Amino acid sequence: MDLSTIKRKTSNYLTLKGVKSEQFSYKVISIQCTVNEVLKFLEIDQEVQRQSDENKISSIKKYIQYGLEGNEIYFPPLIFSARGQGKYEENKYEYQLSSDERLVILDGQHRVKAFEVLKRQLITQKDSVNIDKVNNFPLTIQVYTDLTIEQERQLFTDINSNTSPVNNTLLIMYKESDLYGKMVRELVFNHPTIPEELFETRLKATRTKLVTAATLYLTSIALNDGGLNKQSKKTIEHTNYNEYKSKTEKFLTLLRKHAPVDALDRDKYVIFYPNVILGIAKFVHSAQLRYPNVSMEELLDKSIGKVNWSHKNKEFDKLATNYNVTTRKYKFGTRGKTANNITNYLLKIYKKAERV
Repeated sequence: MDLSTIKRKTSNYLTLKGVKSEQFSYKVISIQCTVNEVLKFLEIDQEVQRQSDENKISSIKKYIQYGLEGNEIYFPPLIFSARGQGKYEENKYEYQLSSDERLVILDGQHRVKAFEVLKRQLITQKDSVNIDKVNNFPLTIQVYTDLTIEQERQLFTDINSNTSPVNNTLLIMYKESDLYGKMVRELVFNHPTIPEELFETRLKATRTKLVTAATLYLTSIALNDGGLNKQSKKTIEHTNYNEYKSKTEKFLTLLRKHAPVDALDRDKYVIFYPNVILGIAKFVHSAQLRYPNVSMEELLDKSIGKVNWSHKNKEFDKLATNYNVTTRKYKFGTRGKTANNITNYLLKIYKKAERV
């Protein structure tokens, strides 16, 4: 059965093609429809749902926008409970909902909210092209037809206690139509001096490896364009791709060379903290603009090579987010502030070294 063939609203009914089956003795209808159709029959019951997380909605909205730009994105099925609403025609493989019937969402509330927020934003901007893309965005849904309220709550609990959102590291590793993303993958798998196992390609963070793919992505932007986030202006294109890649490759090699031997031990050293690495990368970008005839090797040798990167360095009081007196370790948690502090700190050190 081809679930992509959807009949649009006729008369007072919304008619969707679907296949009915059983999952663990529960009757469920699998349907493919559009965002616009989902918004017509959606109902949120706070008795079986949680309060909306605005940060999560914002994150999903960005992911959808990434898809609207032509990149492939993937969503798991939205899950609904019928509560006696709708009628399934066995012989036609059709699920019919009258105009006043609603389905209660059990899983996917934040995804749907993200589409709603984005749609309102596009309407305000009068962006008819992307409004149409959002309205017709294909979604797969599963409709359980015979659940009790208690079973709905249990299903919701089971789903949300056994799943986790896709993190940026994984997204970068599968990011298509993005030259910085392509660069990250090539560096991870083919760096001449750093083995693949020192890159974290699946988890959100790392305590034992050099960098995550997400950190490497931002590091590449900071080094080549001076930006600190994915939305920063990017000048990378096919004509300069190899130049930018070579520069990033060299940066990683020299960073390891001038870092302490056991710098991967974050309990001792801060140099491989993500935001510190971004600050070092931005320092190189800024310094090369000021000193175009100085090599990256010399810049790093006379800057990071002169710093005590251990948690004992009291100069970090002015650079770190805070200091934990119990663990005796610094935290560098605010990306923009930390990176800019590190950049300016290293520029002063390099300038001082140049006078000697």
